[in-house]
Amino acid sequence: MVVFRSTATAENRVLFAPHAKHRLNLSPIVAECELLFLLNPSRVGQLRHALARLAQPGRQWVSFAFFNKEELACLVQLADRQEFRIARPEIKHKNNCVFQDFDICFPAPRIEAFDRFANCLEIGLFQAGRMITPSPFLSDFRFNDFAIQRYAPGSRGIGIHRDGLRYRHIVVIANLAGKSRLFSTPSRDAGKRRVIDDRPGRIVLLSAPAFAGRAGEAARPLHGVDHVEGGRLSLGLRVECPEK
Repeated sequence: MVVFRSTATAENRVLFAPHAKHRLNLSPIVAECELLFLLNPSRVGQLRHALARLAQPGRQWVSFAFFNKEELACLVQLADRQEFRIARPEIKHKNNCVFQDFDICFPAPRIEAFDRFANCLEIGLFQAGRMITPSPFLSDFRFNDFAIQRYAPGSRGIGIHRDGLRYRHIVVIANLAGKSRLFSTPSRDAGKRRVIDDRPGRIVLLSAPAFAGRAGEAARPLHGVDHVEGGRLSLGLRVECPEK
């Protein structure tokens, strides 16, 4: 993820939920969230299979179905309750320039359904990793960097980029609503773009430094978002470790 530090106020563009005065009508979903995001043997096995694929040489991302419709509804509703600001339109790092055309909630609070989802993945991924020899994780971890991105229909998306070196272990992307294209590419130039299936209900795992002994650019896939036809509401979970 690129770092977002804009203080601008976001436009009033709630894309995926009812007007604020109607949100309390969805309270039964919130109550049900306490029974969701449960970790069971089936889910651990699902995560083990995903990690085994991701740990294969040359593989930098995997995508798989994860949420049921109730879990997805909980996350969408909670995301809609957060405050957004307009992301900086352009980020420059060294000789690279990345455009950004979305609203951002960062840092997003780790509360309610967000916390249950993150906790499910933290425990599940580490348990699943221990079922693989050798484990792709050297230690357990906690997602301490949480972002929500909201793209309007017709948005340019976000340009080709790598997540920062300060992020370790694994990166999780969950697209909750809308229609867009998440892609990976071998270069920042006009190279081939490979579509990553992140339709709502699926999650995407990206490798990061320290995953399966990887380091540097080989651990961090180049990726971006474009073709935002129906808007996009996505979550990003990361493990930020201060550089030594």
